[in-house]
Amino acid sequence: MVNWSEQLDDFGRRILEELGENPDFLPRDYNPITKALSEPNKNFVQVYSHLKGFNRTSLCRVATICQMVVFDHEGGPEGDGKPKALRRHWYSWFKTRFAQPLSQQLGEDLQSERWGLNWAARLSTTYAEYVDGGNATYQDLWVEDASRMMQRIYDVLFKGCHIIVAVEKDSLFKDFVAPARALGARTVYSGKGKSSKAGIEKVLREHFAWRDGNGPFNHRDKLIILHVSDWDFDGEAVIGPTFGEQASRYSDYILEARVGINPETVVELGNNPADDWYQVKLSNKGYVKWANKKALFMATCQNCQNDWAVVGTFEQSTLHDHKCPECGGLSYPIDVNVSKAHGYEVEALKTRDYYGLLVDALLQVLPFDYIVQRLREECTADSYQAAEQVAQAIYEQNDDYQKILSEFQRLEKIKTEFENRIKNTLDDLGRPHISDWQYDDLDPEPDEFRSYVQNARDYSMPWRPFDRGDRTKKLVEWLRDNEEETISEFKTESLL
Repeated sequence: MVNWSEQLDDFGRRILEELGENPDFLPRDYNPITKALSEPNKNFVQVYSHLKGFNRTSLCRVATICQMVVFDHEGGPEGDGKPKALRRHWYSWFKTRFAQPLSQQLGEDLQSERWGLNWAARLSTTYAEYVDGGNATYQDLWVEDASRMMQRIYDVLFKGCHIIVAVEKDSLFKDFVAPARALGARTVYSGKGKSSKAGIEKVLREHFAWRDGNGPFNHRDKLIILHVSDWDFDGEAVIGPTFGEQASRYSDYILEARVGINPETVVELGNNPADDWYQVKLSNKGYVKWANKKALFMATCQNCQNDWAVVGTFEQSTLHDHKCPECGGLSYPIDVNVSKAHGYEVEALKTRDYYGLLVDALLQVLPFDYIVQRLREECTADSYQAAEQVAQAIYEQNDDYQKILSEFQRLEKIKTEFENRIKNTLDDLGRPHISDWQYDDLDPEPDEFRSYVQNARDYSMPWRPFDRGDRTKKLVEWLRDNEEETISEFKTESLL
């Protein structure tokens, strides 16, 4: 468990002292910051804004630390000992007890369209600072990402091979489970757009048994992330690399490769590069810079007016150069500010087209010879199976063993027939009486039903106010009392 007092900065310690608290022994049953913000007839901002370092960011940090002390004592946001989605934190304390009262005292408009987005971002950023700094994990912060789709696969390529197939969108998730299983990946994970840090932590904890430090990853057996994303600035330059960047917070041993759709792949697969492209955004310098080098444009020949697809504006295309493939003439100038820039979404290729590309991506970071050698090392003879097969031949050729086996089979047949005859007879006798004790118990109250559901746990079953075992015991007693003669005949029956 984190010692949250040690995470306080100078401002945090100072304001807590001003509030009459001991920074080294923070209260466990209330948050001093939110309590002070809620005091009537007292403007928290006016009273404490003179303190050096007083601002929204520093207040978020100290309020979060104080809230974590409370959560550690109470068992998280809902007191059930379980981490919750970040949105649950927003509603359980941050929005209502911290952001809204502080904003009101700062004179902010709580009804503005940006208010919720800005303050929710502050919550996410504040939590992330503690994780990024190595001072806490999302589990320490009682946060679990419940929005990302993830599936664990139990058979891996070889022992110690840790592969995540990460897809950009939920819509891709199901289609990539089968190739990921064939590849020997441990996990298929959807970033749901841009992946979350809490989502990556959850995957590492639940699928790779990561606990502390580097977990199962080391210089020999690294975490390999193969990411599937669109061919545009967001997918290729932001969303794809984000998977590896977030995982690097938890281990130093990370390898990653992009499972590409790119212009070259589209052409190699025999597709027309212009059939399934879409117009990419050019809303900032990052998008424009990417488009100049990697976007697709439609070139037009100055000589014969033929159109063909090219990549980039200033560099030579990797598909064709800027000379017309029909007559060799030059194209008209391609300017990113005038010409339409295009990219590809993952769906521009069929899912099965990616199956081989997954292997290509893996071989970028893991040499094929190395994979083969690891598989050779694991593909050893099974001594137990060998012993079993040789022993089977011995059993079949040993006469005395075969006689014993034959006698066992004869006795087993007698035993089974006797057992089944008893159980079938008693079942026939008892079946008409299975409901005799149906109304022995008092009717339960609605509060009993409510209480059962209210105290539900992960292993809870549907409510059952009546005990089937009690009824069965009573039927046992009835059979013993009323079928004594039948039971006695079975007891004295000769079998041998």
